Amino acid sequence: MVNKTEQIYKGIAASKGISIGKPFVYRAEVPSYKVDYSPAVLVSPDTEISDYESAVSQSIKELNKIFTLAKEKLDDKNLQIFEAQLSFLYDDFFHTKVKERIRSEKKQAYSVYKEEIQILENAIVSSSDEYIRDRVNDIEDMKNRVLRNLLKGRLISKITENSIVIARNLTPADTILFSNRNLLGIATDLGGINSHVALISRSLKIPAVVGMQDISVNISSDDNLIIDGYKGLVIKNPTEETINSYRHQIENNKVLERKLEELEKLPSETKDGKSVRLSTNLEFNNEVDYVVTHFGCDVGLYRTEHLFMELGDFPSEEEQYKQYKFLAEHIYPKTVTIRTFDIGGDKILPDSQKEVNPFLGWRGIRICLDKKETFMAQLRAILRASSSGNIHIMLPMVSGIEEIKKTYQFLDEAKSQLREKNIRFDEKIKVGVMIEIPSAVLLADEMAEMVDFFSIGTNDLVQYALAVDRDSSLVSDMYEKFHPAVLRLINMTVKSAQKHNIPVSVCGEMASDPYASLLLIGMGVNELSVVSTAYLQIKRLIRMVDYKNACDVAENVLQMSSINEVKNYIEECFNNNIGEKL
Repeated sequence: MVNKTEQIYKGIAASKGISIGKPFVYRAEVPSYKVDYSPAVLVSPDTEISDYESAVSQSIKELNKIFTLAKEKLDDKNLQIFEAQLSFLYDDFFHTKVKERIRSEKKQAYSVYKEEIQILENAIVSSSDEYIRDRVNDIEDMKNRVLRNLLKGRLISKITENSIVIARNLTPADTILFSNRNLLGIATDLGGINSHVALISRSLKIPAVVGMQDISVNISSDDNLIIDGYKGLVIKNPTEETINSYRHQIENNKVLERKLEELEKLPSETKDGKSVRLSTNLEFNNEVDYVVTHFGCDVGLYRTEHLFMELGDFPSEEEQYKQYKFLAEHIYPKTVTIRTFDIGGDKILPDSQKEVNPFLGWRGIRICLDKKETFMAQLRAILRASSSGNIHIMLPMVSGIEEIKKTYQFLDEAKSQLREKNIRFDEKIKVGVMIEIPSAVLLADEMAEMVDFFSIGTNDLVQYALAVDRDSSLVSDMYEKFHPAVLRLINMTVKSAQKHNIPVSVCGEMASDPYASLLLIGMGVNELSVVSTAYLQIKRLIRMVDYKNACDVAENVLQMSSINEVKNYIEECFNNNIGEKL
């Protein structure tokens, strides 16, 4: 082991966990057969149809056997993968069409079946629905299974026990069958975070890294491997130092995971069954895999300013499209709320004018509306990435309804431009506003009639409600989220949202504060979008809270008139009911 050079390969972290072991390099046998189209070839339709029916029957038997095995290991959601494949094999309409063509055209079953499957695959690939397009892998699996049985090929279902499987790709059936051999890990060239191999690996708790491009040609059975499903790494021929480091991590992780796994799988709901949507804030791509594999939650706030900050200028429409598409695909079927550029204040543009009070100046939606071409490029990029229907748009720093009206004009124009080019997008994309200025709170009733959701940005709301610059050492102690005026503004926003039947979330720092989140839940906030490091803590709090009790706490607090009164009361509630268990 020490005589070989350590090499590290990076992919997509698909299923958490670390394993150390030997590889089993699996090369799937794709049935191949040269079809003879010459007129001289004699085809007996009855024989071909009989062979075809036998092949389909054998495929159904195989898959039912795997489905039975899968029922012992997978949840209902992942079992649907096999149910979909079985429903295809039981599709009489499709099989009748194949058999009619064999008889009328006097072609070999292999040839007709392959042509009909290709027609089906083409239809799926051209679908506008991302989820439907992904189902082409199911069809590919079924195609190869029936073709192999037509050719009377051999089913490979066993691998070396206690090994890390390295493959170009794995079908759901492969993954289930191999899992019977105490699989230590999986690494594949293909696949994304929501591919079947990723979904099933997570369900089976097998460390997996997918999308590695060419790992299957870089690993041989003589190598030693570490698979790191947290970081998305495969380490080939690790040094003793690396192995010892990972063995230490494995021991530590066992202790931590026992505590956290219980929470990850549990719903975000109060003790008395009130569901509270819990999502994360996101800014950088290296957070995506962690959020997907650990939480599998929505992204309640994706900040786009970092695209600008990294380039020192506005990114092009194409650069933005790639980024938003990456997010939509990785988070799917969960949703991503993309906040349009919130620039200004402390995030300065190259052509910014020096302002005496930048936080009261040219920032947020004001810049977007003044720089139309820049804003239009961002809107088009978001729309282009929205075809899967899991992207929402959120507007920052909105102070009045005119800004919303003007944004809709730009949005309609962007949609028209895309339609003219036959570019698909989500026609019903949801648009929301951040409530972070007192004027927006006072106009919340009118705004609620114009948008699909509210998201309260508590950091700025506190600043603007109290006229306190939180970065000023002279007054920063006056920046207080438990100020009764701030709490009443939040409550007013929630009431307006409820009155007009739209959801309201909180994506500021208050959502990540257990004391404040208790109040927010009690006020009726539908969603808390928190930093990923606080996700499990807040979920734990939600599950420990009685919703009716939280409502009583919020109602009492809203009657109070001083910060100290609010703080002392909440602290007392925690100490008496929750704090000792956190």
